[in-house]
Amino acid sequence: MKKTFQKTLIAAAAGVALMSAAGTASANSLLFPYFTTATGAQSVLSLSNASTTSATEAVHYVYNYGSSCTHFDATGSLTANDILTHSIAATSAGGFGKAVSSDTSTPVYFPLSGQTGFLVVSNKTTATTNALRGSMAIVDPATGLVVSYPGIDNALDTTTTGEGNFSSITDVNFPLTFLPSSIVTTSWYGVVAGNMYSIITSGANWTATYTASNNGNVYNNDEVAYSGTATKAITCAGSIVATDLGTSAQNAAVGTNGGLIKVTGTTTGTGVVLMKMQAVQASVGAPFAGKQFLHREQGQ
Repeated sequence: MKKTFQKTLIAAAAGVALMSAAGTASANSLLFPYFTTATGAQSVLSLSNASTTSATEAVHYVYNYGSSCTHFDATGSLTANDILTHSIAATSAGGFGKAVSSDTSTPVYFPLSGQTGFLVVSNKTTATTNALRGSMAIVDPATGLVVSYPGIDNALDTTTTGEGNFSSITDVNFPLTFLPSSIVTTSWYGVVAGNMYSIITSGANWTATYTASNNGNVYNNDEVAYSGTATKAITCAGSIVATDLGTSAQNAAVGTNGGLIKVTGTTTGTGVVLMKMQAVQASVGAPFAGKQFLHREQGQ
């Protein structure tokens, strides 16, 4: 039974990744702002190489994981016009390896289980701004998360100084909404963006920070504003919940019926990629109960 479920999970995750690869972001550095190697979960990376000028394209993987955004990197490869789909986690960490075992491309697996983080993948052989395409699919039965998203495109030549340069991401202000806590548990996972080139090349940890402020007000679900200032800072990447952005009095006044926070932010990078994560409570009932939804917030 367990093996059958695991095979089904692998097939579903690989299938979602393969379907989402067509028409996704194209660049030389792709930012995948969220992965997990939690027990029972599968994060599946799908890459394709559009380069026809290089017989083999070196592909540099840079993982950033854990509460300290620890750097881990190595180089794999794809041949010209090739596709590759594989689990993020190594087989020793609960992954399934390549979706097609006979694939001659070389992935770089993440060797630890029980971690979350983000990933940057870059081509290192061909001087072009249109080599890699890619997407991430995640299936986590424990949290109910099933999601697929494209890598974020930096559209730069990464054979030189363009690798990891995501300074075109400048979003720091967001109108954040949250539903009643009896229906949905809401959180946000933020990745601080900027030019990571020198950090990547030195093998150091990315330490840019983002500080979110409630801008002096928290609104309840019926447009009533409660004043007071609260901030939440994340370094490299981290989680935010609504109560982080309210004082104790504001949180008590707004209560559990949801609300709106017009966040303004500052950063030592250039911006932040903010992913909203909504876990539906069991009391909601079918078909949403136990499911988790993830999407990228739009800045303003």
